[in-house]
Amino acid sequence: MEKAYIELKIPSTVFYIEPVRAFIGNLTQSLGFSRKRVADIQLVLDEICSNAINHGSANATVGIKLQICIDSEALEILVRDTGRGDTREHNWLALERLSEIEAKRAPSNERGHGIFIVRSLADAHEMASNEAGGTDVRVIFHREN
Repeated sequence: MEKAYIELKIPSTVFYIEPVRAFIGNLTQSLGFSRKRVADIQLVLDEICSNAINHGSANATVGIKLQICIDSEALEILVRDTGRGDTREHNWLALERLSEIEAKRAPSNERGHGIFIVRSLADAHEMASNEAGGTDVRVIFHREN
């Protein structure tokens, strides 16, 4: 199978996460992922998009971008935000902050659970600053044979 690419751009509001979640659910189901794995992928995407909207977007008109790459071995999803223009939120999910966020993760603390979910459910993940001043989060899910 050749690589297939899908690109989406959604406004930076949580209202648009559910349609993207449904799209990814239908896509991954048609690719042969198990029902449980489809739910895992949807949850990971939900968490990444929520973080990008809440922490990495200046306003709803800026939007976030999703790039989906499919091949015979894996499904790869990249979520890109452009940052808030606020130095406190710049690079909100980069590796430098990951240990800080995880250290504060506790049942009594509401922050940081999404990153834990991403790390637990994705086969691979990567977080990095992008040229737009925001954060790129890439997750990979290996296809089941």
